[in-house]
This record gives sequence, structure tokens and C-alpha cells, in this order.
Amino acid sequence: MEIKIDKSSRTPLYRQIMNQLIKQINDAILYEGDRLPSERTLANQLNINRSTIVRAYDELEAQGFVEKRASSGTYILSQSEETKENHLRQRIQYNDIRYQKNDYEQQIETLLLSKKYDVLDGYTGELPYRLIPNISLPNVNWQSFLSEEVSELGYLPLRKMIAQLVFNQYSHQPKSQELMLTAGGQQSLVLLIQALLKSGDTVAVEDPSFFNGISVLNAMSIKVIKIPVDQDGMCVSVLEKMVKKESVQLVLTNPNFQNPTGTSMSLTRRKKLIELCQMYRIPIIEDDVFGQLSFHSSTHYPLLKELAPQSVIYIGSLSKILGSRMQLGWIEAPKFVLDEVVKLRDEYETQLNIFPQVMASFALTNPNFSKKLSLLQETLKNRMNYFINALQTALSEDIDFTLPKGGYYIWLTYKKRVLTNEDWLLFLKAHVAVLPSFIMTESSQSCRVNVARLDERKIDLFVLKLQEITQQWNKQITE
Repeated sequence: MEIKIDKSSRTPLYRQIMNQLIKQINDAILYEGDRLPSERTLANQLNINRSTIVRAYDELEAQGFVEKRASSGTYILSQSEETKENHLRQRIQYNDIRYQKNDYEQQIETLLLSKKYDVLDGYTGELPYRLIPNISLPNVNWQSFLSEEVSELGYLPLRKMIAQLVFNQYSHQPKSQELMLTAGGQQSLVLLIQALLKSGDTVAVEDPSFFNGISVLNAMSIKVIKIPVDQDGMCVSVLEKMVKKESVQLVLTNPNFQNPTGTSMSLTRRKKLIELCQMYRIPIIEDDVFGQLSFHSSTHYPLLKELAPQSVIYIGSLSKILGSRMQLGWIEAPKFVLDEVVKLRDEYETQLNIFPQVMASFALTNPNFSKKLSLLQETLKNRMNYFINALQTALSEDIDFTLPKGGYYIWLTYKKRVLTNEDWLLFLKAHVAVLPSFIMTESSQSCRVNVARLDERKIDLFVLKLQEITQQWNKQITE
């Protein structure tokens, strides 16, 4: 067996080793059962770090070319069709286990699919259809769609409209050449993570949050550090301690109306986060998909993007106001970042369809759009206020919460005793769907409620059922 490496090549050394071993296996130079040199031996032969050999062998094992045997070494596996099929089955089963939903979530979704008349849905993370702005569309023909020009960053008229929309909300004016349209906030995150990180990198995320559940982090073997969130947002002091202990390549934060807690990061925290990340040259992704749903449009904190334009990459979304079927979001970032994201998107052939872009531009140019958006904001605010008043009247001694300043969600925390996962089965029995905290974090003490999906009648019923559930929880304190 002969391996040659080129240290001047842009191909990583571990990959060069892998490629040559795979070729020798496919060319029948290496046979089933052949023992590869030990990691230390091969590292010495090639005059490279042993960890490079370890990674190459690990990757080969993951792809089914070799097998590591305890206290024996690394051996070539059979490359028969049956072996390849078995390896593929194992990988599919592994990924199925890794990404399958929590059992409680599956029970919730079964309950919602039953469409029973008495189910209260505070779980689903979307606007109900009746709250989505009802916007009339112009009568256009098929050729009009097909004739529209779309650049690699997306439909230019829509990018200009989004820049104006952001300016109206925040007094921050994005440049259209630094805006890229995507198929929603989730795709924006996935593309940016793939563009900015490599296998083995470390990312800091809020806890609780949905960032930790992004499958690409697992797929890329990204290490995730969880930073707690309180009523003022991400605890920057905790992040600072972690940054001093180990190298962090990226920070993900949802500073406005955080999902799931509904909290907003204070101005002091925003400035401290920017200062810390600039000191250690750590880029920030600011996820602001609920940004257009502020209850108090005249009073808001500046975006992280405003405070540090070159250090922060901003993600926005139209899906939260135009409905989840309108999968449309955007990334605001320096041009060199967008160039890399475009390459990645094109490589995966996930270019954004022209139709949602043009349809969204029709919506934003509708003369009644601003009024309808204001009506949506007012409706969400009224529902949240009604929910909070009902909660304070009935359950102030049992339930704690932070008052949201926008968005769909409120985060409820039970105060009396430590809860277990099993305690939340009472919600399913009562036909009440919420998102318990144990699905996202280690604690079982809290839950997320999507108040946007509850009108006043349903809120009254929700609070009544919550009161009955907490009474049962309270009984166990005295038993």
C-alpha cells in the first residue's frame, strides 16, 4: 500500500488519504480483510499529525470501506453489493432514530390530526388561516411570470420592497445588493451554517431554542454550546465564559420575540453581545423571522445588524405574516458572504422559484398591505393581552411568564414543584396541545403557547383547562 500526500494542495490531507485508499480498494489493490497500517505508523510514514489519520479512518468506516476492531486494528471490508446495501440500511436506520420526533410530539400531532372539535391548538407554530392578511392579487397571465428577470440573489423588485419594509420597521436600510431571497428562515439558516462552518466547528445557541434541532448541525458534526436565555435574552456572561474556554466559530441568536420564550434581548445585552463577538472575531446570525410582528412598532431596540453591520448576518421572513405556504425569507449579509451562499445553493440546485417571489411582490405593493399588517399586529397584541389578563386572574400563584413584545408565543413556567415529562400527559388527556420545554431543553417546567391560534373564547377555555391541570399538579405537593 502506497500513499502520497501533497501538502500544497487545497484538498485536506485526510481527504487525500481517503481518496487514495478508496481508489486502491476499488482497483482491488486492497482486498477484504487486509489490515491497514496503524494510525501512528501511517502518521510517522507521512510525517503528519496522527489526528489526520484518525479522521481519515473514521470517515472511511462511516462510509463502509473499513472496520475498526478493538485492540486489533483497521481492516478492509467486503465491497459486495449485499454489504453496500446493508451499510446503506444501517445509515438510514441511524438517521431515522437520530431525527425522529419526540414521542410526546407524535402524540400531539395525532391529537391534532384527529380534528376533534374540542382540541385547543396552542402547539402549531403558524398563523391560523383567518389571521393571514387577505390581499387581492392582480389578474396576470402565465407569460408575465415567465418573462420576469431574476438575478442570482432573487427578484430585484421584491428585494427593494423588503429593504423598504425593514426600514419602515427598524429605520435600518438594507442595500438590495446585500439581500438574498430564500425559501424561508429555515433554508437561510441551513445555507449559512453550511457556508460558514466546517465539520468539528463549534456554534453557540440559545437554550431553549429550535437552533439545536437543526438537522444540518448533526449532519456536519458541529459541536453545539447551549447558552441560557432569561427575561433579557441570551445570557452573554455565560457565553463569555464559554468563549474563553474554547473556540466558538458562530453565534446563533433570535433577539426579537425569541422562539420559544417570546422574550426580547435588552439593549444592554445586545451591546455586550456585539462587543464580545467583535473582540473574539465571532460572526453572529441574527434570526428575526418574527420581526414584522411587533406589538409596539414605535418603540423597539435596534437590530444587532444596525449595531454591527459587518459582524452580523441578518435573517428575515415573510412566511410569518403571509402564511407558512408562502415559503419566502431573506438573508442580509456582505456581498462576499452571499457569493458563497449562492454557490452552495446552486450546487444543491435549490434555486428559489419565481412564483412566490412575484406573488410576494404583489402583496407588498398592494395599497392595503400596510393597513392589513397593522391589523394583524393589533390582533396579535389584543389576543396576547387578553390571554395574560385571563392568566393573571386565574393562575398568578401557579404560573410565571415574561410579557412578550411581539410575535405569536408566550412561555409559561409552573412555580410550585418540579415537573416531570409524565406530568404533561394531562394536557393530552384534556385535549390541549402545547409545546413542553422538555422537547427543546432539559427542563420540564415550562411550555410554549401559540396565542395567535386562540381567540377569546378559546383563551377562556384554555385557561380553565390549565387551571384544572395545575390543581392536579398542586395536589402532589401535599400528598
